[in-house]
Amino acid sequence: MKPTEIRDFLSQSVIGQEESLRYVSVAIFKHLQGEKYGNLLLIGNSGTGKTTIMRGIESLYSSIEEFHEHRVVLIMNASTFATEDGAVDTTRLHARLEERARQVLGEGATAEEIGRAMERATVCLDEIDKVSGIVGGKPYVTGINIQQALLTLIEGERVLHRMTVMNGKVAEEASVWIDTGKMLFLCAGAFETLYDQVFQRVISPKSGIKLPTTTVYDNGKITIREYFTLRHHFRPEDLFEYGMQPQFLSRFDNAVILEDLTAQTLVKIFTAPANGVLQTSQNFFRNYGIELSVTEGAAQKIADEASRASRIGARALKSVYGKIIKPYEFDPFGQPEVQPNGDGHKLVIDEALVAASLKPAI
Repeated sequence: MKPTEIRDFLSQSVIGQEESLRYVSVAIFKHLQGEKYGNLLLIGNSGTGKTTIMRGIESLYSSIEEFHEHRVVLIMNASTFATEDGAVDTTRLHARLEERARQVLGEGATAEEIGRAMERATVCLDEIDKVSGIVGGKPYVTGINIQQALLTLIEGERVLHRMTVMNGKVAEEASVWIDTGKMLFLCAGAFETLYDQVFQRVISPKSGIKLPTTTVYDNGKITIREYFTLRHHFRPEDLFEYGMQPQFLSRFDNAVILEDLTAQTLVKIFTAPANGVLQTSQNFFRNYGIELSVTEGAAQKIADEASRASRIGARALKSVYGKIIKPYEFDPFGQPEVQPNGDGHKLVIDEALVAASLKPAI
């Protein structure tokens, strides 16, 4: 598959992150070709799609038969490497990869097959921002040590991995060499204070940066407003100040900033995905024989409300929609909006119902 085809596949589940998907698609293409470099650092607020991208990669490998040797995808928290006494244990990665490889390959896999699957793995390390070398303005030694250990793994380290395999009905000890440099590493984090950090740098009188402006029409009035976006003003050295080590960051091809989700994008996320908020809710009500529908105006109003909580991204959709739908989930036939419809019933969520549900209590 070409990078454009990989992007098209991932776009089926990841909505509103076109630029980020281009980077990810190229990284996957390089990985499938056996190239060493292609590792990415994904930066984005909660709910912008970091985990969805990781799940999309897993689905890609599972759906395409020619990628069967790359189907080991491991998603783990970066802080998992820290032990209770503050030390760093990278063998936890190898143990999790072996476990995942056995799940993919099934019983009877040989040590060589397991080792080969581990080497071709895609490792997704979430909450990488939580291993910053600075916490509360003070050095965080454990975070620094984890970064140092990870940069060695990402750069490439030959590790002798021991495991137990079955030879018929007999358990045998076996050892295989694993080259971690053949793995694809995608590290992701919210980097929550990075936005404010970069904003303060940009608006400083010493920066010499002039924020761009946009024209806003509001109730017949025209207003010119300055606006700031992290992705347009971010510099790699901003991550040094955040607490990420230069040597660690140098192991990544790119640091990619995911876009905040607009109301228009949130409408698509709400209505389109098969496992999204709306279709999941529709499946729930079908168990009652109720056909649920949401009008375009209502969907837009839900998305508009969710977009106000930009720091939690698409997760805000569940919160907003929950306020509207919970009474109907609890007692659907006790609600006047649930009407007979042929052999069953129907429930239409319209703009007026959304407005009434979201109206602040007096």
